[in-house]
Amino acid sequence: MKVTLISPYENVTVNGIRMLSAVLKTMGVECQTVMLPHEIKGVSSRGAGFRFSYSESALDQVAKVVQGSDLVGLSLMSNYFDNAVQITQHLRRSTHAPIIWGGVHPTVRPEECLEHADLICVGEGEEALRELVQQMNNGNGYAEIRNIWYKRNCEIVRTPLRPLASDLDSYPYPDYDLSAEFVLHQGRLQPMSKDLLFYHIRRNFPPQSLLTYPIFLSRGCHYRCAYCANNFLGKIYGREWRVRRRGVSNFLGELKQIRSCFPEIQRIHINDELFVDDVKMVREFCSSYKQANGIPFSISGFHPEIVDEEKIRLLVDAGLVDAQVGIQTGSMRVMHQVYHRACTQKHITQTFEVLHKFTDRIIPRYHLILDNPWETEEDQIETLRMMLRLRRPYRLALFSLVFYPGTELHERARREGLVTNDLTQVYRKFYHELKRTYVNGLFRLFQSPYAPYWLIALLMSAPLRRLNWVWLPERVYRMCSLLGRVGQGARRLLRGDWSPARNAFRKTFGRAKACA
Repeated sequence: MKVTLISPYENVTVNGIRMLSAVLKTMGVECQTVMLPHEIKGVSSRGAGFRFSYSESALDQVAKVVQGSDLVGLSLMSNYFDNAVQITQHLRRSTHAPIIWGGVHPTVRPEECLEHADLICVGEGEEALRELVQQMNNGNGYAEIRNIWYKRNCEIVRTPLRPLASDLDSYPYPDYDLSAEFVLHQGRLQPMSKDLLFYHIRRNFPPQSLLTYPIFLSRGCHYRCAYCANNFLGKIYGREWRVRRRGVSNFLGELKQIRSCFPEIQRIHINDELFVDDVKMVREFCSSYKQANGIPFSISGFHPEIVDEEKIRLLVDAGLVDAQVGIQTGSMRVMHQVYHRACTQKHITQTFEVLHKFTDRIIPRYHLILDNPWETEEDQIETLRMMLRLRRPYRLALFSLVFYPGTELHERARREGLVTNDLTQVYRKFYHELKRTYVNGLFRLFQSPYAPYWLIALLMSAPLRRLNWVWLPERVYRMCSLLGRVGQGARRLLRGDWSPARNAFRKTFGRAKACA
């Protein structure tokens, strides 16, 4: 039996597809993967956000690779719904193999997805796909497989959820056999190579273009924030929806294997939704990681409630160089009444203080959510005032609130008429595309390490806010960035470091020569 798994995501290291491929290969199934990242030459864009489409030529190439498959699987989140529809409709012209969709969006919106796909996987996919392939291989079709929905005589057959996987160590490591992998690169579907893999990894982990390997230590999150997919998953799984962790030895085993295949890897990124909140496991993790690996790592799943000095000290000593923390808002009214998020001002203040103690070795990265229709101006000012108390250095990531389907905020937005068309207002919305407002411009100033706090505080004053000169924070940002870079360059020249001037000279005159 032959299976083709397709990923429309920008990130070619997509863990879910690679895990499913590994599971199938342990069964002796022939499995190939097709990675279709966008924002590259050969893929047209129809506008901002997630409104992009694949060229007919690219999809013809995908169809050619899919030929001979007995099953085609496609993973998608809500923002990739358009692309999943486009890929599926094109493949229908050339293959009679059933097409199954899996991932967060089919779990949340199975009925909508069954308008396009033959099968839907609701919830986790490893065991469901294993059973599906076994039944198809035995000629038994795909009836009555838990987690697998389909249509029979135009009626949806809904099967019950199977229990969540509790022993994550029982699964094989993600599949990085590049000989059975294709990637869309510069408009052409090409066999994956080490060079192409590294190129696309660097595109998705841009800081210093380090070759970064993403990895998960756990699955799930015990918080139920009103804007997050875990809000919906917690509803359908109930008490069963919890954090499930891999053993440290299993985690290190994956790193050992991947580094033996790709010794060029320079950094590890632990991509958990919620990093370890148990200090005993942090101690075990740090001790084992430091002895067995030593490569620098970053963590994205920090919640202010779980940050304390002992954990951060242990992690930094083990090699932590980048800690990402979801702050989201400085308004406790919004935090508790709108986001239903378990976090207090004390937790946030402690997080800022603890991480600042280690900024000689790490630069923390904080996340904020903007464009919240239920935020008042006073809520926004409260968050801005919180940022004025935050000592540099730090990095700041700004997100525009997206009403993802299935979440409490999506339901509220629909009730209040804020969302009337999911496709245009939700699926196609880019979470980094902020509204152009005066206050959002003030938040962006905090992203510049050169904008002095006294100047931001001045721009926050009520008289200037009432003028609502949207252009003012933007111009101040550009001015501060320019002056900051000039000052930084001058200081380096005074220290005898002429490399910036040489690089600028080469860049300017090299470009002029190319134009000539």
